[in-house]
Amino acid sequence: MSQPIVLTNGQHEIKIYTVQNRGRAVFQLSFYEGGHRRRRTCGKLSDARREAKVVLGRLAVNTHEADALSTADMESYVIARKHVMPTGVPLHVCAELFAQAHAKLGGRPLLEAVQFFTNYHPNDVATKPLAELIEDFATHRQAMGVASAYVADIRRQLGRFAAAHPGRSLTQLRTAEIDRWLGGLPRHPITKNNLRKIFITFGNWAKANRYLPANRPTEFDGLMRYKEPPTKVGIYTPAELGTMFAAVAARRPELLPWLACAAYTGARVSEIDHLAWENISFDRNFVEIESSKVRTKARRLVPLLEALKARLLPYRRDLGPINVYDDPQAVLKRIAAEEGIELKANGFRHSYISYRLAAINDTARVALEAGNSPEVIFQHYRELVTPEDAAQWFSVVLPKIPKPENVITMKSA
Repeated sequence: MSQPIVLTNGQHEIKIYTVQNRGRAVFQLSFYEGGHRRRRTCGKLSDARREAKVVLGRLAVNTHEADALSTADMESYVIARKHVMPTGVPLHVCAELFAQAHAKLGGRPLLEAVQFFTNYHPNDVATKPLAELIEDFATHRQAMGVASAYVADIRRQLGRFAAAHPGRSLTQLRTAEIDRWLGGLPRHPITKNNLRKIFITFGNWAKANRYLPANRPTEFDGLMRYKEPPTKVGIYTPAELGTMFAAVAARRPELLPWLACAAYTGARVSEIDHLAWENISFDRNFVEIESSKVRTKARRLVPLLEALKARLLPYRRDLGPINVYDDPQAVLKRIAAEEGIELKANGFRHSYISYRLAAINDTARVALEAGNSPEVIFQHYRELVTPEDAAQWFSVVLPKIPKPENVITMKSA
């Protein structure tokens, strides 16, 4: 090795050695900084000289600053270095990161920000692919005994969402992108709101199973609620109901208990389809309705009105289903069509709620009987019919639609 080139600033010196590296000459700087020997290598002598001057300048500045340090400053340095050492991060890097974080926080405490972050992003949150989580959620709901249609909806709708966001985990999803996906669906606002409820339930299930932090709202909670158009409530007149009762009694009498329960309990079609004779207490005058809502297994009691009791007694049994048809509405639809009556969507439920509200003028009680909220009852059913109409609807003897004299009703096969 040849004699080194020595450069100095009066307090420090740097030696530049010429060394061989794989058959060619390179130039190595050697100097002391912070009590440790440092080396740097350059391919050209001019680059080595330029680098040496930069280092000498920095060393001169650092020496000046070190000479200006007070005893308290030195103690602070020693303590800071002691705290930082276990992290393996250089002290100057820690100071730089702190300064950046302090600026972004606007002077607010850094430790509080860290605590907030760790609360909302705990290390013990489980990870699993989104599609697998959705299947687990559907299986869990199925095990709870909710409606099969609801479980199928979870798999279908949430499965589409997972397919549209491949590679994303549950913790990576954000409200804005879920809203964009949901808003882009060519679906009715009611359908979108129902899907929004499924998302929220999914998020709550994920929190309960430690797939999301338990102490914060989920990204699903902030999803946009879609404005639903006013619901058009279609109801039957007492004369239409009387005509349907007479036609059913004449042609399909075994359907009459189902029709009577539809008209006089306010139950949903799915609830009536599963209604059994043991749910009807003739002695205590109530009908027990098991809710068909997927989010609850609550039951409710509906009064066994005289109009309903009179039509059920001739067919009374101790056990067994009220409904004896696979599709009672299809049977009733054909009979009603022959009488010139068109079945309305949820017409019997809407009719019961409307006439019952007019009869007793008690929104809360009607809501309890129908398994609905008082707000919905008040908004959609108030003042649709008169108390006189209600008296006719709940009469044991109903009026019927008068038939033209030249029309003969044919008994269906």
